[in-house]
Amino acid sequence: MRPSGLKKSDKIIILSPSGKVEEESIRLACKKLEAWGLNVQFGSHAFDVYNKLAGKDEDRISDLQLALDDESIKAIFCSRGGYGLVRIIDSIDFSAFKINPKWIIGFSDVTVLHNHINLMNIATIHGPMPNSFKSTLETAMNSLKSALFDKNYQLANPFLGEEIVGGNLAIVYSLLGTNSDIDTKGKVLLLEDIGEYTYNIDRMIFALKKAGKFEGIKGLLVGQFSGIKKDGFGFSVQEIIENCIAEYDFPIHYDIPVGHVYDNRAVVLGS
Repeated sequence: MRPSGLKKSDKIIILSPSGKVEEESIRLACKKLEAWGLNVQFGSHAFDVYNKLAGKDEDRISDLQLALDDESIKAIFCSRGGYGLVRIIDSIDFSAFKINPKWIIGFSDVTVLHNHINLMNIATIHGPMPNSFKSTLETAMNSLKSALFDKNYQLANPFLGEEIVGGNLAIVYSLLGTNSDIDTKGKVLLLEDIGEYTYNIDRMIFALKKAGKFEGIKGLLVGQFSGIKKDGFGFSVQEIIENCIAEYDFPIHYDIPVGHVYDNRAVVLGS
């Protein structure tokens, strides 16, 4: 199920369910959303700081729960990624959200929310967050606007019409065997990441294989693996993937403009 497309004057909210943010940069970013005709609000704890987190768990839970339950809010923007959503996801009640779904937007750590919600057969948007608006190319921002306002939007990719799931590799890997573990069968799997050692990428790809995540998929979209650390492992990301899944015959497409990069196009995940 896709949430309804946005219209001008719709109320949206910016929350910080993961890492802490600089208030000034987020308030500046919201001007882009206001220019699209949206009524921007902020969670009560959006700018809290609790060590590396954007506030205590109970406060981040409160902001997200209130936004999910408020029928007047039509979209929830996560201000940034970082870390923190896995700490609170099981404390969230999605009952009202299932009845009145709304767009949830973000990437990186927000993959926790994407996976959890996609299991409910509700679509979400993997795309730019306010913390990165300033450095995001206009092409990517335009794709985000289209995803929000156009009910027929799809990222231009070789699997048009197919359901896409996934997101950040490290997060998908970390959720294996949990109640937020992604369902990939009959779908296209999207993976991207940042700042990993190549041997660790190898480990995570093999873990996905052992967990059956490549069984019965329609194809694999490989986004940007940026800031890869040199570790002497000796294989590129493409070689790692191809070595690991050589026995499968599903198509693989590389260099998709998605991830921790300036050209981070919006992708509708889930049904």
